[in-house]
Amino acid sequence: MSSTIDRIFLVVIVIISVLLIFFNPLYSADSFITDHLYTKLSGTDSRIVIVGIDEETLSEYGNFNLWSREKTAELIERLYGDKENAPAIVGLDILFSDKYDETGDEHLVEAIKSANADIVAGTNIVYRGRTQKDSKGKLFFNKDYIDNVEMPFEELNEVVIPGFTNECIAGDGYVRYAMNSLKIPGNVSGVAGSQDSFAYAVYKRYMETVGENVNPPKTNSNGQFQFLYSGESGEFSKVSLSAVLDGKVPSKAFKDAIVLVGAYAPGFQDSYQPASDRGNTMYGVEIHANIIQAYMQNKTVVIVNRILMALITAFIPVLYFYCTSKLSMPIRIAGSVGVAAAYMIIGRIVAGIGFYIPCIYILLMMSFMDVYFVVDNYQKELKKQMWSFTEAMAAAIDERTPYNASHTRNVAKYSGMVVDRINLMHAKRKEKEHFSHNRKEQLIMAAYLHDIGKMAVPLSVMNKSSRLGGKEKDIEMRLELIRLKARVKMLEEKCDEKEYQELVDKTKEASVIVEKVNTAGYLNEEMREQLGRVLAYEFDGQPFFTEDEKRNLLIVKGTLSDSEREIMESHVSITMKILDKVYFNKYFKNSPIWAGQHHESLDGKGYPLGLDANQLSPDSRILAVADICDALLATDRPYKKPIPREKAFDIMRDMAENGKIDGKYVEYLYQCLLDEDI
Repeated sequence: MSSTIDRIFLVVIVIISVLLIFFNPLYSADSFITDHLYTKLSGTDSRIVIVGIDEETLSEYGNFNLWSREKTAELIERLYGDKENAPAIVGLDILFSDKYDETGDEHLVEAIKSANADIVAGTNIVYRGRTQKDSKGKLFFNKDYIDNVEMPFEELNEVVIPGFTNECIAGDGYVRYAMNSLKIPGNVSGVAGSQDSFAYAVYKRYMETVGENVNPPKTNSNGQFQFLYSGESGEFSKVSLSAVLDGKVPSKAFKDAIVLVGAYAPGFQDSYQPASDRGNTMYGVEIHANIIQAYMQNKTVVIVNRILMALITAFIPVLYFYCTSKLSMPIRIAGSVGVAAAYMIIGRIVAGIGFYIPCIYILLMMSFMDVYFVVDNYQKELKKQMWSFTEAMAAAIDERTPYNASHTRNVAKYSGMVVDRINLMHAKRKEKEHFSHNRKEQLIMAAYLHDIGKMAVPLSVMNKSSRLGGKEKDIEMRLELIRLKARVKMLEEKCDEKEYQELVDKTKEASVIVEKVNTAGYLNEEMREQLGRVLAYEFDGQPFFTEDEKRNLLIVKGTLSDSEREIMESHVSITMKILDKVYFNKYFKNSPIWAGQHHESLDGKGYPLGLDANQLSPDSRILAVADICDALLATDRPYKKPIPREKAFDIMRDMAENGKIDGKYVEYLYQCLLDEDI
């Protein structure tokens, strides 16, 4: 391709890169890649133990909503009954927002006081969308408006550390983000200020307990950071709450541990889609465990500055393009794959030090480069031997009339698609036919040349977009003249007003019917009846329409008369005569033959030679199917409106059933176009 196109392509690459990075339209796809690429399931930390309210517990104690808080109090007493084996901290991923029963509530508070323990209790942030004004006074809808915070009841709140348990669910439905803390607005009574997340509160208090530094990760503009999972669903050490209360779990199992208590059964509706274990759900308490371990092991990341990422994503493909401009296409493509692989390896390394870089966009850009390399190489091949002549002739045909602007290219495209489908089916041993690269090129060249004979068809025939072919104004002027003559006749009192009005109504009716019929693709019986009536109208012995106009308006299908259709159909014979004068070497010897057979029919009723199925090769059949398909789907044909794809293929299937075209290639092309949409 030319250097100008190269520059345009690179400018487009830069623009697309910047737009993709800033708007991130492929977030879900990129997350799918990076979730697998960056996550290193290193195994769960043995210091984190989950006490699950599981099916076993519910089976023993019944509906959780009917429990007294005596059970939680007993659990605290169990965990801290043996001071030598007591946990470092306990996190209750349970809401205690309302008082339930006085005895149980008091027991729970007293148990925590007696244990003199660090207990983190869950809270729930209640978001309700609300219309607000920004700093400039403009209204906007704030979907993250905090309406309320469900806190532990007052007495309990005084002896625990509150932490919100809300999970940060990403736009694609997976959990990969978390927050250190959240600023609670002043409208929330009694809770205004900053509140730590449940996981961060547990982590922070644990680190203080063991005498280590608290290192909160950096967050993005939304106050979030991405964490990397350490374990899959069910991988963290977990014991049943009922087993603990029944004394079946030795106290040493909790020595100096981070104990998280939470729902571990489906009925709680507290399960989510973890980014690391797609296809499986993970309970909220397990996600908190993963976040806490991510804090402890610095397995958190934030996205690199978007401006920097946009520059990197645009710079790499451009640099690669210029550095490999002199290399062959296979080497350039192999190199681009290597660049993409190296980029992902670097991304994995960078994630290890706390930074997240998107991967899909560099893959996409390098893919664009590969496509461009292939197209560029193919274009160079097309310039060899007969391609210069072929393209020149095809361009001359298509440019000759706006109603044929893309037909040749589309027929070539469809032919190539069918060939590719055949080869794919052949590779799967579902098709005997196979097209070599040379055979495919010959067919595509035939497609480019199949309408070269239209160069000799008059534009008045090719561009005839209506039955009247531009004579509409003549008729309107004639009808207007008839109305004027009739008015003069009325003024001279040679006819009464009623007769005059009847004539005016006839001219108007004629105008409406002619306008309706003129561009109709097909005249049904009703339209033909209406047309026959108005064609018989006359004034003072003078018909409204000439005989030529009547013949054209009575064309049942399309816009061409029989004589005009013969002229149009002659383009095939002319194509054969022109191509017969051109020398085709053995590499393209079949192209002129196939080009001259695209209007032949399997039943022998096609033209110009009347060949039948025994005389038509698969190549000619494919070209015929491609030609008919584009003719039906075309939006630029003067004699018809574009036909929807499904209807077009129904028509082609009927033609196949009637022995006109090869139904197998109709279905191949249909599948190709469906695949193209995916």
